[in-house]
Amino acid sequence: MWSSILHSIFHGTLRERDAMMLVTAGGVALLVGSISAWLGAHFGARRAVRRAFRDKIEIPSIVTEVRYDELSRSVDAIALEVERISEAQRYVAKLLAERVNAMQMAPTVSTTAVTAPPLPLREPGITTPH
Repeated sequence: MWSSILHSIFHGTLRERDAMMLVTAGGVALLVGSISAWLGAHFGARRAVRRAFRDKIEIPSIVTEVRYDELSRSVDAIALEVERISEAQRYVAKLLAERVNAMQMAPTVSTTAVTAPPLPLREPGITTPH
């Protein structure tokens, strides 16, 4: 087949029908090749863009994960400190309640004869003893 086509082209016995078939086949090949090249370039570019964005997104997600872990540890430490403060408040409240109950149950003693010495006046500007 190729030999007859080449013989027709180079020896001048190309008929009109053969020329039309060659032009049609070349046009179809050109059209299919152009469409295939466009589709390949389009989908290849989309894939490359997706891969580039995925690579850029993975790096910040690692940093974000580390920050969330650090934040979680900080919140746990704050919760522990708040628990300690609440335990201390419960203990002080219990002591105060026991003191009030003990003072109510204790017999009253007259303290009219005992006087406390006056407190010394603090000089202005001095706030600590050291």
